[in-house]
Amino acid sequence: MEFFNFFKKKKQFIVTINDTPKNSNENKLYLNYIAKEIFTYLKPLGFKKKGSTFNRQAEAGLYQVINIQSGRYYKNEIQGFRESYYGKFTINLGILVEELYNLSYQNNKDFYYDYECQLRIRLSELTMKQDYWWEITDNTNLIYQEIINGLDTHGLLWLNSFDTREKICKSWGAIEGSSLRAKLDLALITIQKDKEKGKKLLQDYYDRIEDSDNSHKKYVKEFSKKLGIEIN
Repeated sequence: MEFFNFFKKKKQFIVTINDTPKNSNENKLYLNYIAKEIFTYLKPLGFKKKGSTFNRQAEAGLYQVINIQSGRYYKNEIQGFRESYYGKFTINLGILVEELYNLSYQNNKDFYYDYECQLRIRLSELTMKQDYWWEITDNTNLIYQEIINGLDTHGLLWLNSFDTREKICKSWGAIEGSSLRAKLDLALITIQKDKEKGKKLLQDYYDRIEDSDNSHKKYVKEFSKKLGIEIN
């Protein structure tokens, strides 16, 4: 559907609610219970927990991340323009390579979050082939069992397919839906162990940047110099 036709076919109106929804505490209680049960499953596998996020270090500086993301409540919501995810949650998976993180932030941590990961996917994309948000209800047993089953059959397999840098270098740029940016990350990982090979991958990434994107070409070139690599 074209963007302008969308506005022609649907009436828009704004709903304003001054107070927090009455069931917010109930939702939080149910979600905390779901997180607790998921952690009961993950803890024996080596995962640590902070809030609604779980971490496991697969090898030195390589972290597997699982996150429970709850839908935000917006005081002013435009109905028909954006689907509301309030009262729902989804499961995010991620892989973080510490040396890539340090290129931007330069401070090691002992725990990371999904939004900091270089490689991310939602559990539902693996189990259902779509972006899916679970409804938060009092039927918590059924919900967390479905999540745990999804992690057991798909989620952990995906995480473990990138549990070493060697595996990442073999498959990162080749996975379905991978972006050109994945090739840059791959080059930066490779540089840590094999500078000449990493340089070739970095040059290949640079050559693939559209000529019209001068600002990004300039950024990559300057960034490469900081790594002691000249690209043309």
